[in-house]
Amino acid sequence: MASNSKISLVGLGNMGTALGHALLKDQKQLTIWNRTASRPSVTSLVDAGAVFEPDLSWTISNSPVTIIYVLDYPTICQILYPIVNSHALKSKTIINLTNGTPREAREMKEWMYTLGVTQYFDGGTIATPDMVATPASSIFISGENEQRFSSVTNIIEVWGRAQYVGQDPGAAALNDLALLAGMYGMFAGAITDMALLKKQKSGSREHSGVESQVTGMLNPWLQALLPYHAKMAESIDRGIFESLGNPIQMQSIGMQNILKACDEEGVDAGSLRYFAGLMEKVVAERSGEGGIAEVVTLLLK
Repeated sequence: MASNSKISLVGLGNMGTALGHALLKDQKQLTIWNRTASRPSVTSLVDAGAVFEPDLSWTISNSPVTIIYVLDYPTICQILYPIVNSHALKSKTIINLTNGTPREAREMKEWMYTLGVTQYFDGGTIATPDMVATPASSIFISGENEQRFSSVTNIIEVWGRAQYVGQDPGAAALNDLALLAGMYGMFAGAITDMALLKKQKSGSREHSGVESQVTGMLNPWLQALLPYHAKMAESIDRGIFESLGNPIQMQSIGMQNILKACDEEGVDAGSLRYFAGLMEKVVAERSGEGGIAEVVTLLLK
């Protein structure tokens, strides 16, 4: 089991900096490294009690556990290649929270093992920087096994709710990206909604601004739909796509009206058009009496 009072942190973007401050508040001894030493984030962490080390090899050697949170996986390789012969990573525990794909996570684990790493965990942060160390923050972790995961939970839980999702190193990335896909899908629809609202003619009763309409109408509507998500997921698990009172043929007509309105009002609905095409394909190839969740059958390759 790794001793977790001394920790090194590599990468001081907004999220890495938030993680660092949370660790310091939890009385961890923190050594930090960043390619740009003059960043305000470095100064803020040093002022809070961290030790900045310009030598990456020494930074990693100084602690049994190193957290990596950089832009992407190629960046990890770029910063570590110069020190691969230093044995800095030998017998270390790595917690990599860099956003990437499941395949990248699996390949990173194999590379880390060749460098002498003893434990490699891959993770995903379901939070924004200001959510870190609040009840709203969750951290997906995968790799190794649950017993080994227990050796680092006292670190992970500083940042939020720790969720171990499996031995496959790519499991955390898959869960993280799946949630983000849902988030960006919501954003795509919501921003199309806002663009349409922006097109309202002056003099309309609701012509009081987009924000008030989003707060008063869109957000409550989206919240009311949350139980419908769970019902769609149940349909996908069962492979039986019930209409749930809203057959896809009817919903497809509604989607076509949205696209037509966007064209008429001068709004680009490209973010919705592909999904609308999938709905039409389900209707054309099947009865159209099932639910919208049946679209998933066209997405699975």
